[in-house]
Amino acid sequence: MKRVVACTLVSALMAGCGGGGSGSDLEKTSGNTTPDTGNEDNGAVTPSDQITVLEGTWNKQCGPVEGETHHDIVTVSFTGGTFASSIENYIDSGCSIPFQEAPNPTSSGNFALGDDILLSDGLTATELDTHITQFNGAYFDINEYSIIYINNDILYTAEGTTDSTAQRPTSLDYGRPFYRIN
Repeated sequence: MKRVVACTLVSALMAGCGGGGSGSDLEKTSGNTTPDTGNEDNGAVTPSDQITVLEGTWNKQCGPVEGETHHDIVTVSFTGGTFASSIENYIDSGCSIPFQEAPNPTSSGNFALGDDILLSDGLTATELDTHITQFNGAYFDINEYSIIYINNDILYTAEGTTDSTAQRPTSLDYGRPFYRIN
């Protein structure tokens, strides 16, 4: 059960904002402000009046949860400098039969976009720092560090997240991206 919660939390947090690069159609922000990249001491912070490329709702369609026997659908919404995520767990590959023993976790918090990172495949990803402040309605205080890349309203996230900027992922998961739904 702990593994289900950890896997679903990591899945939801791997939604982020975009980087530029080959074939990318984005800019980090609109407006004249520069994102605050946050740090490990106080968490990720983006000014609440700043619109980033993540603005809106993103959906990871029904698919298998890596290392598990169940499937899920992940939805993440970004508004200003905050995010909210929800994960629906299912026992079947069509995501029609709810997984009764697994929670359907929700989380929320703050995020910030950082520097661009040139990946070994030639794409330029963007650092994503998240600070989870709520998990299933309870107070949380977790900082996570990842990378993301957006191309034509498709959001690719890192293969995992870490709790240290020094161990930030350096590759993307192209197998199960998020799609902008609004």
